[in-house]
Amino acid sequence: MKYRDRFHAGRVLSNRLNNYRDKNCIILALPNGGIPVGIEIAKELHAEFDLLFVSKITPKFNTEIGYGSISESGVINLNRELIERLGLSIQEVNSDIEKTERKIATRMRQYKKRGYDIKGKIAILVDDGIASGYTMLNAIDTVKKKHADEIIIAVPTAPLEKYTMLTPLADQIICPLVRDTEFFAVADAYENWYDISFESAIRILKKFGFFQTNQQSH
Repeated sequence: MKYRDRFHAGRVLSNRLNNYRDKNCIILALPNGGIPVGIEIAKELHAEFDLLFVSKITPKFNTEIGYGSISESGVINLNRELIERLGLSIQEVNSDIEKTERKIATRMRQYKKRGYDIKGKIAILVDDGIASGYTMLNAIDTVKKKHADEIIIAVPTAPLEKYTMLTPLADQIICPLVRDTEFFAVADAYENWYDISFESAIRILKKFGFFQTNQQSH
């Protein structure tokens, strides 16, 4: 099984989430890859939609390695074992955390982030796939602190190890394509895989009416 693109993946997930149609749900998409997936789910479920900013924390010498994550609300998760393996000092870790906090603050300004209330709502966390699992782990911690009534993870694909790690942390995890493979890449689940730029993400959000909705509600 392969998804045609992220929009198709969102429609597949929305079918699995049909029981939540017209319920008190909020779809929280992790930018940028989770935006088209989340929008399709929000449309199908007639649900509220917003963005949840979470970013992996990376060392200066390799921005592909994530040894933790931080959310827009300041929740930090660190992989202590990996930090030790990488030989990072406390000063280096603190510097990387500060850099990541600045990155999130910048992105929130770019996307005109206004905040949302999820207390008592069903929070559906959406991304285009799970790799290390640390960003989703952080997203779960964030919505727990905001007192979501129920937490659901909805992702098109994930490695078995991370799927197993996250399952007990949420009320439900929807992931149609779980793969047990030594070399896992989210991109392998898609026929048409591409990076989503800030400009592309804004176009998608504008077409959906995200900014207009936010402006009307504030």
